Amino acid sequence: MSVGWVLVLVALLPFAAWLVALAAVAVRRALRRRGDEQARRLRLARMLGSADLVVVPTSDVDLPESTVLDVATGAGMRFMGYERTDSPLRRRVGVFVRVGGEVDAVIRAGTGATRAGAVAARAGAVAARGRGAAAPR
Repeated sequence: MSVGWVLVLVALLPFAAWLVALAAVAVRRALRRRGDEQARRLRLARMLGSADLVVVPTSDVDLPESTVLDVATGAGMRFMGYERTDSPLRRRVGVFVRVGGEVDAVIRAGTGATRAGAVAARAGAVAARGRGAAAPR
């Protein structure tokens, strides 16, 4: 094998690496799309669980946005919006809050209000649920 052929092979290495990366993405996408739509809806409902704040990667859900919103509404969650993570791949995630939960109360009180108003609303929500003492003054 001559030096010329070795240089040609070295020059083609980045192209081969891109092909391997694209194949890996295609395989990952195919593996993620397991089950029918009903199974994916159930998986999303389990992801939403019972937490007050849930962050769901959109690439893991693999459902149309209208279906995601229907499942979230059925689970008692409110869609806040999309956020990009600080990872190198920058996957987009959907942010959901439980309707009537502590986080939702703080968000609703925080829109157009001061930070002190948001803290007072959170303390009032905790006191109303009976888990804590009256709000500190």
